[in-house]
Amino acid sequence: MSFSIPNPSRLYALLLRLRPLDTGTIMPFSGELVHGAWLEWVRQAAPDVAATLHDGNRRRLFTCSSLQFPLPRSRVLQAERDNTHLPLDPRKTYTIRLTLLLGELFPLFYNSLMVFNSAESGGTKPPFIRIGKQVFLLEEVLSSPDDVSGWTGYTSFAALVEKVAAMKLGPNQALALHFDSLTTFNWRSPLNDRYGNHYAKLPLPGYVFPGLARRWRDLAPPELAGVVQKERVERYIEEEGMVVEDYDLRTHRVQFVGNPQVGFLGTCSYLLRGPDEHTTPDAPLTVGQSGYPQGVSLHVGGTQPIAPLTVRQQILLLAQFAFYCGVGYKTPMGMGRVRML
Repeated sequence: MSFSIPNPSRLYALLLRLRPLDTGTIMPFSGELVHGAWLEWVRQAAPDVAATLHDGNRRRLFTCSSLQFPLPRSRVLQAERDNTHLPLDPRKTYTIRLTLLLGELFPLFYNSLMVFNSAESGGTKPPFIRIGKQVFLLEEVLSSPDDVSGWTGYTSFAALVEKVAAMKLGPNQALALHFDSLTTFNWRSPLNDRYGNHYAKLPLPGYVFPGLARRWRDLAPPELAGVVQKERVERYIEEEGMVVEDYDLRTHRVQFVGNPQVGFLGTCSYLLRGPDEHTTPDAPLTVGQSGYPQGVSLHVGGTQPIAPLTVRQQILLLAQFAFYCGVGYKTPMGMGRVRML
């Protein structure tokens, strides 16, 4: 199966509904196990792609969630804090969330599913994936943006840019993020590394958005990579153009296979304060600010030119992008799942 399928600028967020084959128990936070299980599934379907994903781990071309249980959230969070294994019931359905950040991955996944489904015999489904010691059957793959879970969808980098470019922002623009799985930032001060790194446990703007800007540049197609200017985003935050307005956060911890990890969960509201730079298709920002030659406007999708995005539009763009790429540390292993409210 070829890895050179076109359309690399698409983003996908999928929910896989699974049913355990037998009774048993599993770690309450299994992001590390799901990550390994997903790579193994890809390896069986297309070994060359699995090698690319593994070798390119620093680019983080996908994210995986922990196994999601059909249990009250309070019980699951308590089990995560206490590292108490949770039971599996073959009569119930469990889910994992998978996001694909490289367009070639979705056709691979789709074609591999078709091959997998054709292997059914006598009306019996073969096992789909092994997470830890537990084997699961695949019941359904959900991708519709209208799914009631609120965690599925698909888009493109160009569509995200067009959507944000059409927004008319007031003097003060609100922005709220919901951090649904354990989130933290493996942080080292850019001013002095004397004290080394630490795990930052608050979603301060300077922790969240410069990292998203780096991810955008790494993953966006070349013609859109310059839409976001990390230096402008950082300067806007440093000058307190963006401030925390409200929050409902709590510290949390989970257990990975070899070590505990501490972070936070909850919601945080930000205020994006104006004024914006004045930009029009005829008078865009200069090269040093926008990344585009002076006098040139960006054309995305349609025929109408789009003026370079203001810094506030860029931050809103990154907030929507975070739905697919996650934020912070170990997003391929279940951490940093976030959505804009």
